[in-house]
Amino acid sequence: MGPEATVDFMAAVIAFPPAETDQDHVHMIVDNDPTIPARQEAILRAGADPGSAMAAMAKRLRDAGTDFLVIPCNTTYAFASQVTAALDIPLLSIIDVSVAACGVFEKLGPLATEG
Repeated sequence: MGPEATVDFMAAVIAFPPAETDQDHVHMIVDNDPTIPARQEAILRAGADPGSAMAAMAKRLRDAGTDFLVIPCNTTYAFASQVTAALDIPLLSIIDVSVAACGVFEKLGPLATEG
């Protein structure tokens, strides 16, 4: 959803596991659509709901051949139920994965947007 978060996520996927050739990398399909209504506005000020546009984006990715989806934007997960309701492929939640990875810690300090 956020272009910078997407680029950071893609860089992490490309870096791990190390690849010896271009053909060793994971096939990624990205839909960077700047017309999706602002998530912050929808959450904080009853702005346009981005959920249906996100579901349409997810369907485009599914139709392009993806096996699963990842959304590298925490704020977007406020609308994830609309995405998962529209799909028959899994959405790997960065929130669930992060919480599972933090299970060994006693105190956590999340960084997040206001929304």
